[in-house]
Amino acid sequence: MSASEAAPRARLSHLGFYVRDLDAQADFYKRVFGLVETDRGVSGAGDPIVFLTGDSAEHHQLVLTAGLPADAERTWLNQVSFRVGSLHELQRFHDWLRRCGVTPSATVSHGNAWSIYFLDPESNNVEVYASSPWYVPQPFRVPIDLARPIDELMKETYESVRESPDFSPIEDWEHQLDADLQLTFASPDSPEDHR
Repeated sequence: MSASEAAPRARLSHLGFYVRDLDAQADFYKRVFGLVETDRGVSGAGDPIVFLTGDSAEHHQLVLTAGLPADAERTWLNQVSFRVGSLHELQRFHDWLRRCGVTPSATVSHGNAWSIYFLDPESNNVEVYASSPWYVPQPFRVPIDLARPIDELMKETYESVRESPDFSPIEDWEHQLDADLQLTFASPDSPEDHR
């Protein structure tokens, strides 16, 4: 590949993983996240499969496939993450989890986001998060109490991250990232570059 070639832009759209109990896992994600089942069938490998989404523009955002061996200690999936629009919505989701009978394993600030972590029925790590207005180098993790008022959580988070190396408002970080991505996905400037 020459220096003038750029990668075609591809956006991550969904995640799939193997499960032991397909119906129990599908029911969990439908109940907790309000996902709907768009299709169900058998995969090319012969395993039962379910497609779930929470976005009408995406046929599926989560694909669950039966076939995880019964003796498997866990999947090798690190986490499944869902984003909400604000810290207030994250607090509402925290309350919703309790009503669903789900106990969070952690509520933390990552500086650039606030997160709730919990396990699905097969012990896969699930995250629900809201973005913060700041960039902070990762990993960064400080426990928080989501029952506290939003203004206190915002102040506490800002105080914990403002002295971090490379701390910046998220807009500045996004602008730089956008410039970096433009270089990665830029089209060659001249027809000569297509030789």
